[in-house]
Amino acid sequence: MHPSFAGLAFAVASTLALAGPTPKGTLVIAGGGKLPVSIEEAFVEAAGGKGARIAILPTASEVPKESAEGMVVRFQSMGAVPVVVNPRTRAEAEAWGSREDLATCTGFWFTGGDQNRIADLVGDTSLHRLILTSYQTGAAIGGTSAGAAIMSPLMLVGTDDVSDTAPGTYKTRAGLGLLPGCLVDQHFLRRSRHNRLLSLLMEHPELLGLGIDESTALLVRGGQALVVGDRAVLVFDPSGMVRSGDSFQDLRLHLLRPGQGIDLSTRQVHPR
Repeated sequence: MHPSFAGLAFAVASTLALAGPTPKGTLVIAGGGKLPVSIEEAFVEAAGGKGARIAILPTASEVPKESAEGMVVRFQSMGAVPVVVNPRTRAEAEAWGSREDLATCTGFWFTGGDQNRIADLVGDTSLHRLILTSYQTGAAIGGTSAGAAIMSPLMLVGTDDVSDTAPGTYKTRAGLGLLPGCLVDQHFLRRSRHNRLLSLLMEHPELLGLGIDESTALLVRGGQALVVGDRAVLVFDPSGMVRSGDSFQDLRLHLLRPGQGIDLSTRQVHPR
């Protein structure tokens, strides 16, 4: 089976699994750009604080060694113990997923780059399954830019042209399925990516759209999402939306600033 189709089937299965008991872990989903130290500190704290063993996955990057080295320095400065996990083939990802030392990690961080590389190399492998199981049992899973896009079961495929607003315009594929019921986009306000999230929600009105800006992250724990960092998250709630062809009415929209949040189940916004 082609990896993209296998990954789609696995993402569906992963979503169903995570739709059961609420995962005990934490997601830190960063929108890219220069991240304030508060986001990385929140991730290390969620992973267990000083002494936490954190796997760094630079899989998405064109320069994985450099991307990993930067995160190693930052996490070490916070007292964590980083481990670089850089599979360049699916066979290597399978091998990593069976390593006992990796199973002791309480944090997994995905760097930026091209999210397709993560889907191609990690999706539907034993490494993917290890990450899902670790999240279910209490680990922190984080990522920035491409590392944010892979969080949802349905993943946006990067494109420079975001000029159209219509269903069928933008491509998707299976992500890692860590955030069921949601669709994540990154670099959102900085790069004016409203059109593609609007278009995809016309195709998938059952999903909650999360547009995370640069220098900002959503911290998700126990079904509650909190905005941290410097900028904002734009939330698109299509639960009451009425679509007519390539137009729609009654889409709910929330602009959330740091300190604000939303219940991902009830879709109720929490003020500061």
